[in-house]
Amino acid sequence: MAQTGLAEAGTPVWRGWLAIGVGLLASWSWVLIVVTFAPDIFGGEAMPGVYAAYTLTIYVPLLPIALLAGWIGGTKVLATGKHPLRWALAGLVIGAAGLSVALGMSWLNGTAITGSAATGLTGLVMMGVALTLVQSTMEEVLFRGWLQNAVSERLGQIAGVLGGAVLFAGFHLVGGARQPLTLTFITLAGVLFGLLALRSGGVLAPIAAHAAWNVTEDSIFGLVPNPGNELLGSIMDFDLVGNPLWGGNEEGLNASLGAVLVIIAAILPLLVGRRPAPAGVPA
Repeated sequence: MAQTGLAEAGTPVWRGWLAIGVGLLASWSWVLIVVTFAPDIFGGEAMPGVYAAYTLTIYVPLLPIALLAGWIGGTKVLATGKHPLRWALAGLVIGAAGLSVALGMSWLNGTAITGSAATGLTGLVMMGVALTLVQSTMEEVLFRGWLQNAVSERLGQIAGVLGGAVLFAGFHLVGGARQPLTLTFITLAGVLFGLLALRSGGVLAPIAAHAAWNVTEDSIFGLVPNPGNELLGSIMDFDLVGNPLWGGNEEGLNASLGAVLVIIAAILPLLVGRRPAPAGVPA
């Protein structure tokens, strides 16, 4: 059953809604400002240091925004939940294995080919892994650690998970995602991460799943961008060419039927059984 209520006894209802408004306005405004003025701030030259500075600039401020919004609304943001290490490991397996299976589906359908831009494990690749961890962590703290709990406390767990997932997709729409399959995949990924947060009672499982998917995609298999690989390189390099339904388009594997099917398969087991209340919400 969905749980509703206030995260902290005595927190006025208006403060909860104010916190949601402030948090969303601040986070979206920040991202739009950075994306709009990035060419002027960082210049147009593609260099590892510039890429790192841009990534840290756009994502690190999401943490204080989430913490401030949580403080205003009385929502606990950085809950670890029960059995955090077990859930973190489960998240890592879901993310890395899910991406690998989705790539395997593209390969079986003749869309995945070996590229020529692999660099092996280098210092720049490790930098890419670190930056991906920052990006994934900040997004999950904002959308699952704060927003999902804040909405769940007022409208119930289903609204919290779905609301966080839809806004998560909108966040990536601002970042350039346009393909219908990409937006479908990102929305379903938001549902998966939300259910992991709900099941585990904390934010570590969705962080682990999100980071593992992205690291495997970017730094291990070199699938971003498509074709080619990231500025910081990748251990291997695969390109997706041909059928757009299996990722043979500029948005790559995330715009593929395989990625959508994998996410649905990961969601279904999490829908079964008892769900704990969000962090800080009285049963």
